[in-house]
Amino acid sequence: MLARSTRACLLGVAVALLAGCSSGKSEPTPKEQATPPPPPAPAPPRVTLGDVKSTQDAQAQEIARLGAELKAQDAQQSFLVAELKTLSEQVSKLKASLEEAESAVRQMRASATPVPPDSRPAAPPAPPPGSAPVIVTAPPAPAAPAPPPASESPPPPPAPPATAAAPPRNVEAERMYAAALARLRAGEDGQAALEFAEFVTQFPTHPLAASAQNNIGEAFYRQRDYRQAAAEFQKTVDTYTLAPQVSEALLKIGLSQRAMGDSAAARTTWENLVKQYPKSDAARQARALLAAKPGSPR
Repeated sequence: MLARSTRACLLGVAVALLAGCSSGKSEPTPKEQATPPPPPAPAPPRVTLGDVKSTQDAQAQEIARLGAELKAQDAQQSFLVAELKTLSEQVSKLKASLEEAESAVRQMRASATPVPPDSRPAAPPAPPPGSAPVIVTAPPAPAAPAPPPASESPPPPPAPPATAAAPPRNVEAERMYAAALARLRAGEDGQAALEFAEFVTQFPTHPLAASAQNNIGEAFYRQRDYRQAAAEFQKTVDTYTLAPQVSEALLKIGLSQRAMGDSAAARTTWENLVKQYPKSDAARQARALLAAKPGSPR
């Protein structure tokens, strides 16, 4: 009986120990209860055929846009090169005009200088060989004038002959023009336009006034103010009559009109230039511009 009770106790203890071990393994610890489980890894995005096509279309559009921009930049560069060439030709012609004006002034001064007459009498022609010598008698000396009466005063000596004076050189105007031209060549377009405008106001009849008015238009043209440039060049056409300056103004009016997008007006202006001044350098450039294909940079 005792042995049975002892066995029962031992069996109960063993069952309790087994139950404690199993409960210790199944229940989570406090630390395990506080830590949340890691989130599941996101699934990789699915790339469809439509997405690939959209990406390719976007890349093709971007390449086409970049190609168009590159083409436009090339055309603009060609246009700027042509404009630079035109400006260089304009500077050369202005320099030639200035040299011609200075040469004309020098010629005017030389022609106005009085030439002293030759005081030596001309020698008589030699007689032909074999002829008798001709005796030349001296003309009788003029009678001495009678002395004036004591009561009368002697007549005043004759006044020296008047000589034509050379036209004075306007040094101030030439200095002002040269200073304004230097500013234009240095790229100071605004200040150059102001100084040329002051020159035209102070010296409207100077030989360089037409060139100064054209340079005002040139300054606005270089600043891409084509409307004001055309107006300034038109003042040259309306005010002056010098063929080189007026033909040059007509050429630049056409370039300004073309830059503003009015190609028809530009062609009309160049055609009038060719008709009015067919032998000018500006007419030669106008013919080249008229012969060029529409839209081609020159």
